[in-house]
Amino acid sequence: MMTRMRVAAVIFAGASLIGVSGGGVALASASQPARPAKYVVLNCSLKPEVAPRALVMACGDAGFGLRRLHWTSWTSHMATAYGTFYQNNCKPSCANGHIYDYPTRAVLWGSGAVKGHPGWRRYTQLTLIFTGKVRPPVYVLRNGKLVTIRPITQTFPAI
Repeated sequence: MMTRMRVAAVIFAGASLIGVSGGGVALASASQPARPAKYVVLNCSLKPEVAPRALVMACGDAGFGLRRLHWTSWTSHMATAYGTFYQNNCKPSCANGHIYDYPTRAVLWGSGAVKGHPGWRRYTQLTLIFTGKVRPPVYVLRNGKLVTIRPITQTFPAI
């Protein structure tokens, strides 16, 4: 009687390993550990990039963005770099404007799907932390007047 129980236990264990479905038998495969998602940032052409040296933020005219980026981390939570934020002042026009450079730290964060790349994720937000004495101007409307402010940080949607 004890032998029959052992045989039944072995058959039951074997059946659970190979799995029976729809009249057919399929061998169970050892589960593979899930691969961590690949994190990217999209460029203006919507092409995924990992740790780019430059990132154009104004895709229409490349009027502002990041260059000379040196990445210090690139993880599933965030990516951090230091480099230069550049901005065209568009005076007298954007075609003839002057480009100003500002030292900055860049932090990519947030998570979104990457079209055409299952299992990949893209950063959705970009926060800039300006580290120099002079920061780029931001123009805001206050009480009906255009006012220039120079914040320490700015956050943008990553493309």
